[in-house]
Amino acid sequence: MYGSYGGPSMNAAYGGGYAEQGMMKPSPFTQRRARPTNLAAFAVCLFLPFAIFSAVYSLESLSLHYTDPDLVKLLTFAIGFVVLMLGWVALRVWLRRDEGAQDPKWYTFLFVTAGLAWIFGLVFGNKNFMSNTSPYYDIMNLGVYTEVDPAAYRGQQLMDAGRIVFKEGSHLDISRSMGFRNLDTYCVAPVISAGNKSGTLSSAPVASSRFAASPLPEYDFWAVGINCCSGHMPDFHCGEFYNKNARSGLRLMRDDQRAYFRLAVQQAEAAYNIQASHPIFMYWMQDPATEVNAYQDDTYKFWLIGIGAFFGAQLLGVIIATVAFSKLGT
Repeated sequence: MYGSYGGPSMNAAYGGGYAEQGMMKPSPFTQRRARPTNLAAFAVCLFLPFAIFSAVYSLESLSLHYTDPDLVKLLTFAIGFVVLMLGWVALRVWLRRDEGAQDPKWYTFLFVTAGLAWIFGLVFGNKNFMSNTSPYYDIMNLGVYTEVDPAAYRGQQLMDAGRIVFKEGSHLDISRSMGFRNLDTYCVAPVISAGNKSGTLSSAPVASSRFAASPLPEYDFWAVGINCCSGHMPDFHCGEFYNKNARSGLRLMRDDQRAYFRLAVQQAEAAYNIQASHPIFMYWMQDPATEVNAYQDDTYKFWLIGIGAFFGAQLLGVIIATVAFSKLGT
C-alpha cells in the first residue's frame, strides 16, 4: 500500500515512465522558479534604455555637438542601429515563442522603451542645444566691444560683435520704440548716446503724428524683446529698460526672430523718419557676461533634469510592466 500511494515504488514507477517515454524531467528554470530571470529582465530593461537616453541626450546637448556635429550624428545613428537590433531580437523571440521558455513580452518592452529613449534623447537634447549650448558658444566666438558711442559707430563696424558696452550715459530712446505683431509682438527700441535727445511728439493728430528731427543720422543699435510692448504706441519695457546702470547689449542669436525685429525697425523708420541701414539687435542689460554664463549653467541644469526625469519615468515603467506581466502569467 505504501508503494502504491507515493512511496519508493511509486517514485520509481514515475521516474521509469519518464525515461521510457523519452520525456525530460521538469527544468529547475521553468516559470515557477523564474524569479532570477525576472530580476535580470528588470535590471536590463531599466538600465539599457537609460544608458541609450543618456548617451544620445548628452551627445545632442553638450559641446561636442557644437565642435564636431558630424561625429555626433554618426554616434547617434550608431546607437539607433543598436536599438534596431533590439527590435530584431524581439521579433525573433516572438516568432519562436512556441519553441522555448523565453518570454517575448520583456524583449518587446525593452525594444519599445529603448526606441523611445533614443527619440527623446534626440529631441530634448537638440532642444537644450538650440536654447542654451549653441547661443553660449556663438556668443563666445564673437567679439566684445567696449566704450561704443551709438552716435559715432555704425552697424557695419560691429558686425562681429557678441557683446557691446556703450559709453557712459547711453540709454534707450523709448519714445522711438516700435512693435511688430505676428502672433507674438516683436519689440524694438534704439540706443542713443548721452549727448542725444529723445524724440518729442508734435501737436499733430495721432493718425499723422511724427517725431521731431532725428538727432542721429543712423540708428543701428536696437534693444529687442518679445511681448513686452503694446505694438501700437512707444511703451517698450523689455529687458533691463528700468535699470539706469544698464548700458550693454547681448547680441540676438536667433535667426528665426531676426527678420521680425527687422520689420519692427522698418516700421519705426517710417513712423519716426529715421534711418537704420545695418541694425544690430541686442538684449539690453547691465552685465552681459553673467547672462552668457547663465546659458552654460542652463545647459548643464537641463541636462541633469533630463537625465533624472528619464530615469524616474523608466523605473516607473519597468515596475508597471513587472506587475502587468506577472498578472498575465509571466
